[in-house]
Amino acid sequence: MITAKFGGTAVTPSNLIYIKRIVGRNHNFVVVSAVGKEYAQDDKTTDLLLRYFDTRDSALWDKIAQKYRRLTQVNGVDIDINGLLDDARARVDAFDRSYCASLGEELSARVVARFLDARYIEAEDIVRFKDGQLDAEQTYRNIAEINGGELCVVGGFYGGCKGGRQTFSRGGSDVTGAIFALASNASLYENWTDVDGVCVADPFKVFASRVETLSYAEMRLLALAGAEVLHPDAVSPVEEAGIPIKIGNFFRPEGEGTLVSHCPSRNKLLSVAEKRENEHFVTTVLHGYPRWEILSKLSRFLKSVSRVEDVGFALCEVCDVAILRIELSDGVLRIESRQSLLQTLYPSLLLD
Repeated sequence: MITAKFGGTAVTPSNLIYIKRIVGRNHNFVVVSAVGKEYAQDDKTTDLLLRYFDTRDSALWDKIAQKYRRLTQVNGVDIDINGLLDDARARVDAFDRSYCASLGEELSARVVARFLDARYIEAEDIVRFKDGQLDAEQTYRNIAEINGGELCVVGGFYGGCKGGRQTFSRGGSDVTGAIFALASNASLYENWTDVDGVCVADPFKVFASRVETLSYAEMRLLALAGAEVLHPDAVSPVEEAGIPIKIGNFFRPEGEGTLVSHCPSRNKLLSVAEKRENEHFVTTVLHGYPRWEILSKLSRFLKSVSRVEDVGFALCEVCDVAILRIELSDGVLRIESRQSLLQTLYPSLLLD
């Protein structure tokens, strides 16, 4: 059986149909995120929920409600969405901020379950936390007790704890999917996004190639470095059981995507990931180049962004991109800067 997780972009009015096209008789559990952004300037549902909890601004709740009304109306989902929304809003007053943040995934799962004619599973009852940590033993036992062979839909990102709910860190729906895959002894964990698997760099910022295969360790490193395809905590559960992860594009499910298993990648350049930390950018390059080669590529890059002809490591402060620090260890290059490096560094690394 297969466990599939769909990100928020799939759970939008125009994209919900792709979930139905992908999910088949070999799927057992489907994990979904809160309704995603429909356009670049749109707000994420979880952000709106947290702002609503802090302010109780009715206009914010109206935005949340409209997302779910559109989701059901556009796709003809026969469900009392107004009743679900009224019930969810009433529960905000009775519980804490984490509970409020979880409501997006809960509402998505209820709608998707009806859309797929599947069984709805309440994550609060199955995924359990104790003393602030996942109670893995109880959670796995709860999942194992669910009747096998039946298609079930569950909200990701949260579970139950004494007195309410607790959430994983942002992006934690990936973790929920991995937990269900392990506990149900799945043959495959599918993680569906809006990109063609793991790319060497952000495909929305540079023209980056796809990485065909990765080891679990490589995938974890990429995630920790800032690649936003998979939550880093989603790797360990499936790695224990050797369950492969397929990361694919729900727009093109026939594509090969990226397969994560015990087999390491054959790519020399694995990832150029960038994330913002306070006022600075941290760019992490994961690679398999010998030391002399990565040093040569780095030197060429520094010369290309410098205002002087001959730049050594001691003169990095004169670079136009204001490089603050460079760290180089086996297989990892990290550069801290005041400006984004991705669009200039990535092409430089590709050159022989």
